Amino acid sequence: MNKYGLRAICIVLEACVLCGCNFEIETSAGGRLLSELYGLDCRETQGRCIVENYEEITSDKSIIIALLKAIPDEGYRFSHWLGDCNYIRYHNCYVSMQGDRYVKAVFKKIEHLGEAVSSSTVRFVAFGDAGKGNTTQYFVADAMQSVCDAAGGCQFAIGLGDNIYDENPISVYDTAFETKFELPYQNIDFPFLMSLGNHDNDLIFDGLGGFNLSGDVQVAYTFRTDKLSDKWQMPDRFYHFSAPHEAQDYLVDFFVLDSNPLISAPDIVPDFEIDKYKRLQGDWFKSSVTQSTGAWKIVYGHHPFISNGQHGNAGAYDGVLPVGKLTNRVSGDIFRQWFLDTICDKADVYFAGHDHDLQVLNSVPECGKTFFIISGAGASARNFKDDTRNPSYWQVDKTAGFFLVEINGNVLNLQAYTVDKMNGEYSKMLGKKFFQRRH
Repeated sequence: MNKYGLRAICIVLEACVLCGCNFEIETSAGGRLLSELYGLDCRETQGRCIVENYEEITSDKSIIIALLKAIPDEGYRFSHWLGDCNYIRYHNCYVSMQGDRYVKAVFKKIEHLGEAVSSSTVRFVAFGDAGKGNTTQYFVADAMQSVCDAAGGCQFAIGLGDNIYDENPISVYDTAFETKFELPYQNIDFPFLMSLGNHDNDLIFDGLGGFNLSGDVQVAYTFRTDKLSDKWQMPDRFYHFSAPHEAQDYLVDFFVLDSNPLISAPDIVPDFEIDKYKRLQGDWFKSSVTQSTGAWKIVYGHHPFISNGQHGNAGAYDGVLPVGKLTNRVSGDIFRQWFLDTICDKADVYFAGHDHDLQVLNSVPECGKTFFIISGAGASARNFKDDTRNPSYWQVDKTAGFFLVEINGNVLNLQAYTVDKMNGEYSKMLGKKFFQRRH
């Protein structure tokens, strides 16, 4: 910064000292704007919320960065920021407190399709991070069966990755396929459309996801002819299918991602070189979604785009910041940018696992209409790291569980079930309707 820039800052700071600086925030209808630093919680009905002489609140004279959070109301989405945001990420605005500052959060009413798109119904279970072979996995499987039976039957389940923990199968005849999939779900009679997670792509160290050829073994298991059942379905590392299968006009097109090669440490196998894999999977998705005739476009994979769980948002997974080639990968920043360019606003919903909890999160402005569901509590549970990181429709931690999804025409009915890991008792915790949004 040159001397004139420094002098300008000094003049601004001196002005604050002499006459006081004001911080004003306001919102449009449809949401709240929070500033924890100054204790503000504002709505349109309050007009502008003002902190006068804000510099007196802090004891030192260093530059303060204020974080503002936009929280949309039911039926609204956060659209954009106006005013003095220095940096914007998701629903957050960061303001460098130098001189008078003004910020406004703009919300938009969610518009839905009015015309009917199909008379078909698609009903399925969404679960992830389940392959442990423990008692909790069996309890969740039993609850899934009971809930589906009571609903009139499920057509399939979508598996959100981390299908087999600890053992990393090196052969389609590895016993882990029986102990951690076939036996826990032996009483269920619908197929499981699986995706790959980091625990499915290892050789020696479980969870690092740095040996993607292991995931090819899980693909190959689909085609083993003497399996205990035909439930396991994963025809490729990334693939597409439509539902209901028997209908002439499909209601839903599903696109299954392989997120791991975009996030793991560099793989020694050239096929998984990150730029090559980004291009290969991106070209596949763009071609597939262009040809899609389903009214609903649902995308799922293992790694979340945003999450309030312990792994967090893409671009800052596990607190890692993208400051170099390796950290750009493992922080999820490369995946985040690929997702923004490829998936956002083309998917109605993105399902993910990875965090061992249940979350239903709002859309974010940079990702358009897409909203987010995380279901990673298929065999174990963890607590949230920051349950306010992203605005949520609903969320729960520290419990196993899954989602039951029913799509009928323009309406997506979402139900969440928690499962007691001590006795297997399950409870319906959420029953909510989402409507297909306009493009």
